[in-house]
Amino acid sequence: MNKRELVSSLSTNLQITDAEAQRFVDSFQGIITNALSNGEEISLVGFGRFHVKKHRARIGRNPATGESIKIPAKVLPAFSPGKTLKETVNTEA
Repeated sequence: MNKRELVSSLSTNLQITDAEAQRFVDSFQGIITNALSNGEEISLVGFGRFHVKKHRARIGRNPATGESIKIPAKVLPAFSPGKTLKETVNTEA
């Protein structure tokens, strides 16, 4: 499902216009982005947790040449599914 399909599904389920559903999706996306960029986490019980993971700097190796390269530290967004979501997906497998 892409963003357009999500907006359409939301507008149908909530009986709102596509424009209202689009604003909802954009707002939700913005809130999560802002929270994560501020180092916060968002936890939706049963669904999951949006958080950031810090990766330390390390030395890697170029597979083509074998040369050592420095890989800088970075912070990446992450999602951990909640128990209810995991169980729901697992029963449908």
